[in-house]
Amino acid sequence: MDLENSPFYHLLETNHAASRAETEHIHELLRVPEQELQNVNEEITRLDTLLDDLRSRRENLVSYIHKHRQLLSPIRRLPAEIIADLFTFCLPATHPPTRDLSEPPLLLTLVCKQWREVALSTPCLWSALHIYIPHSRDSDENFLERRKRGIKQWLERSGNLPISLSLTHHRCPLALHDPDNQPYSKDSPLSSLMECLIEYSPRWKDLTLSVPNAALQLIGAVPPEKLAILQRLFVNAPISQFNRPSLDLEESFVTLLDRLPRLTSLHLREHSTLQFRSGFQWSKLTKLSLLPRTNVYDTILYFHDALRLLSQTPGLRVCKLMIWNHDVAYRDRVILPLLHDLTLIIHAHTEPPLALAQSLTAPSLAKLTISSSWGCENTVATQPFFRELLLKLLGDSSTSMQTLRIAVTIPLPDVVRCLQLVPRLQSLTIGSVRPGRLPDQNTFVFPKGEVDFIGMLSGSLAVVVDNTNTKPQPSSESLSLPLCPELQTLKFLRMKPLFTPSVLLNLIRSRREYSSLYSSQNPDPDSCKCRALRTLEVYCPTPCDRNDASPEIMEAFEQLREEGMNICIAYCGWLNKSKDDDLPSEGLFDDTTVSSDTWKTKTSSANAKLVYI
Repeated sequence: MDLENSPFYHLLETNHAASRAETEHIHELLRVPEQELQNVNEEITRLDTLLDDLRSRRENLVSYIHKHRQLLSPIRRLPAEIIADLFTFCLPATHPPTRDLSEPPLLLTLVCKQWREVALSTPCLWSALHIYIPHSRDSDENFLERRKRGIKQWLERSGNLPISLSLTHHRCPLALHDPDNQPYSKDSPLSSLMECLIEYSPRWKDLTLSVPNAALQLIGAVPPEKLAILQRLFVNAPISQFNRPSLDLEESFVTLLDRLPRLTSLHLREHSTLQFRSGFQWSKLTKLSLLPRTNVYDTILYFHDALRLLSQTPGLRVCKLMIWNHDVAYRDRVILPLLHDLTLIIHAHTEPPLALAQSLTAPSLAKLTISSSWGCENTVATQPFFRELLLKLLGDSSTSMQTLRIAVTIPLPDVVRCLQLVPRLQSLTIGSVRPGRLPDQNTFVFPKGEVDFIGMLSGSLAVVVDNTNTKPQPSSESLSLPLCPELQTLKFLRMKPLFTPSVLLNLIRSRREYSSLYSSQNPDPDSCKCRALRTLEVYCPTPCDRNDASPEIMEAFEQLREEGMNICIAYCGWLNKSKDDDLPSEGLFDDTTVSSDTWKTKTSSANAKLVYI
């Protein structure tokens, strides 16, 4: 029916009130359409019923087919041994297994009867466990008894395999100095739980502890012959009053370190009482980590102490240290020929002696992290030292360096000098993101100098590289390459100067073009290659201008993601540039004063959320 043919068309969608005659006419006019509507509704109901029947038949057929096709599933023909091997690849890679039902190995026991039987009979699935004791439950006998039974049941499934344990128990700070609150006293529930764990000490291979000193005392009393296979030990500093790390590890536990014959990996969050004990065989270590939980000066190594320690560990492969730089020089030189992974977090507010930067030689480095401690990111006085340290370490390992992280500020020309030393570099991170910081705090401000850093990475200012030598050569006959031609992972975190989305897009495209062009011109597999970026991560601590993120740019980034590139670019909201200077809300807030109660109000709601490009 056409509304235009209605005699009341000119009155429709108006406020006209129908007269008595018009009302009778309208009722008569609608009699046929209303009957037709009823017929249509009845037909729809009939068809819905028919569709419901068809859908029900379809579900039955799908179920019938699916249940029979399950019998044809290839995994059902796999032997239990193969399934067990596959299960081992499902275990968490970044942390030990937990009692979480949504993660393996417990998740594997919930799939079906067969998988449950296979999982429960595979010892290697149960040879590692993280145990957590909340301080609110450390006096709950029923809770601790259940936790102990669960631990025993878990570890019994591991057969006779070496086991890896992670134990965390943080006591309530208010109870630390309460003489009546001693949860690890004899015959206490926690003491019983520790005894349960100590029963398995002959099988301890990897032990991670974040527990009070009283628990360390119990472990320190374990006879050394029961720790004959312990290879890795990680000890977090016990918490003392005011939620600060204790400056004294339990002496009996420290003494125990001297009696671990196979210990090769040592990680301590607190080392002050260790004092580099002469009885400890430092030369056995292949991995060493001394990173305090906070910037408490008493827990940070002096630079000369760190070098003295490293001189006793010639077999180190991995080393992570926080160092307090000061004006005491170290005359000797330390050479670590096998070291391939080095992390140095340096705490310094004043200019340290440049000679310290020349004290360490590591010719086999493949991974290097140089970082400043919190609050020291932009200390100008330390820039010459960090420059010399980077030049020394990168120069010694120019052919082996693959991963570099720079979380200190030095002028960009010096950054370029450092990167020119490592043409085989595959991963570069500049800056860092630290938790609990406001968006505009702790940025890494790199003085620009007379250098186009992004241009050199893009190839617009290409670096000349000779194929017969991996180091840069000033030869016009050599092929031109971008800075760090083999770079595949690039991360800029809280770095200034900032880079707009269009600049980053051009960087990706340019390196892709160089990669394609260079590969076609240079088939030699042993020469320095040029590769396209696979990963780009950028976190800018400032808002993004909408003009820099046009739909075309956003679409281009999305296309790169669809092609397999990993891209994450985040800004702290959008930059609000309003052309209207007469907004209704203008003048409601005084920009000159921000109290502790109003600073969140002052922060734009748009900037409070990250914007991803």
